[in-house]
Amino acid sequence: MKNREKEIALLLLAAMLLTAGCAGAAEEPESDTRLLFATDLHYLAPSLTDHGAIFRLVMANSDGKLTEYCEEITDAFLSEAAQQRPDALILTGDLSFNGEKESHLALARKLRALEEQGVPVLVLPGNHDLYRKCYAFIGDEGEQTDTVSAGEFSEIYADFGFREALSRDADSLSYTAQVSETTRVVMLDANTPHDFCSLSEKTLGWLAVQLTAAEQAGQRVIVACHQNLFRHSLFRAGYVLDCTEALQSLLREHGAPLFLSGHMHIQHIVTEEGLTEIAASPLTMGDCRFGLLELSGSETRYETRSVPGQPPEEDFESFAECGRERLSNRTRGQAQQQLSDRGFSGEELETLTDYACALNTAYFTGDLSGLAALDPEGKLQEKWETSGTFFASYFTSIREEIGQNYTKWERKSGGN
Repeated sequence: MKNREKEIALLLLAAMLLTAGCAGAAEEPESDTRLLFATDLHYLAPSLTDHGAIFRLVMANSDGKLTEYCEEITDAFLSEAAQQRPDALILTGDLSFNGEKESHLALARKLRALEEQGVPVLVLPGNHDLYRKCYAFIGDEGEQTDTVSAGEFSEIYADFGFREALSRDADSLSYTAQVSETTRVVMLDANTPHDFCSLSEKTLGWLAVQLTAAEQAGQRVIVACHQNLFRHSLFRAGYVLDCTEALQSLLREHGAPLFLSGHMHIQHIVTEEGLTEIAASPLTMGDCRFGLLELSGSETRYETRSVPGQPPEEDFESFAECGRERLSNRTRGQAQQQLSDRGFSGEELETLTDYACALNTAYFTGDLSGLAALDPEGKLQEKWETSGTFFASYFTSIREEIGQNYTKWERKSGGN
């Protein structure tokens, strides 16, 4: 009898443990789809630069990209992608530095090696990938090198979305890919020889068909594009798609609430009326971030991670540390010049410059949560906003961003 009671007690305990395990799983559901997302690699093939005078001049006048380390950053990122083993890696354009054919060919070889390790890759062109006048940075003046057309782009990257597409648009390089049993990704191409920020009526019609087909098949849809769905701060002309109202309406109508993009070189997220756009910062700039998307049912979680590793022969602990300093130094020179032109000097100039460096770096890298502590009474922000400089209107436009963190985001069932 005692043995029987002991058996019953053990069975009850096992049932309780099993129930607890099930309850835990319900609270943290296992994702049915895992995706990696990166943008704006601006990869430059090693054969196209000798890191000499013209290259150093271009880098000194750039926006802070770590182009001299793009080889190491790209390799480290793809190695991380191989270890993560997502259902797919999504790259939303500006794959090359400025459209060089050799950069595309070299990057395609790297992506092919990743696919051989079992990670499917989906790519889109950005405005720096097609129809460009581009150069090899060799010697004191550089030399012109070959670019690619849309047809050549799709041939070079045929294995990375185009060849296995569920559907391809006849009017652009847009296509639809099945990335898991539950999820499709529509890759939207907004580049033409004359315009790099528009979708034709034919492409919008094709998109409507794709969204309808996904609905009928009970499939979740994510839409990705290089250019932007919403206005982010001052970024509008040349960034936001010129058909954005029609596109937003289409996405809402068909229940496609998530839009991935890049292009602006900032890490930012906007949600309006049920639609969310995640605009990612460049892989080779700032914190050198890529995104991880985990989807389960109608829940989505997004977080960014910095590429592992550090620059060779540099006194930095990581690519991210190097990238942040590069961004800060670019801002410092601009801020000091603008303030000096307006009569600021001495300690006030230095204090305002330090704040500008912190604010601009935080804005581009997406985490502004610690900025309030640097200016608790808002006096530095106010001085910048009334300084009469270019930064005055720029900093005013992002005043409400202070305190926000755009490096992570979550959508619960029925919420934003």
